Amino acid sequence: FADSPVTVVGLATSERFDWPDPAQLEKAIESSKAFVKLSSDVGSSGVRVFPNSFQKDVPREKTIEQIGKALNVVGAFAADYGQQVRLEAHGNAGDLPTIKAIMDHVAQPSVRVKLNSDKRDTAGEGFEHNFNLVKDLLGDTLHLHNLKDAQFPYQLQMDLLVKMGWGGWQLLEASDKVQDRVQALIEQRQIWDGMLANSLNA
Repeated sequence: FADSPVTVVGLATSERFDWPDPAQLEKAIESSKAFVKLSSDVGSSGVRVFPNSFQKDVPREKTIEQIGKALNVVGAFAADYGQQVRLEAHGNAGDLPTIKAIMDHVAQPSVRVKLNSDKRDTAGEGFEHNFNLVKDLLGDTLHLHNLKDAQFPYQLQMDLLVKMGWGGWQLLEASDKVQDRVQALIEQRQIWDGMLANSLNA
């Protein structure tokens, strides 16, 4: 990668810290540490992890605290390698108010939040309120999905990111079936460029 024009932004793992079984939790922590080392080795800047779900017969606050404590362990390890641990807003423990509650248990500055552009982020008091809960905790990446999906306020999200001076990577994660993938990517980029221009000119 160092000899190519490609920038490795991050490694996306599916490691999660909601396991009620202590052995599985420890395995997830150790696997996440291994990915941190790999990320450093290939010149990447961080590793994506999941919260992920509330478990049957386990109090929500216990799961929230457990996830936060696990993130502190992985975050301390990641700091030694100059890496971010990016907690993606994923799973039923991944709504933004819950992500904020998890992060309230995290003391490691290397642990950051990765937005996932999910329509549920508009629930409750609305997207801007939920965004503001975690805006000071954002990492260097976020996920976008199909920018033509009117169920998520992509322009508002862009406005808020530009307003706060966020300079990270917006990564397109689209699974729509299209006839021409290259043309679809061009269209998504054009929409994204237009939203950015709107935010900069607002």
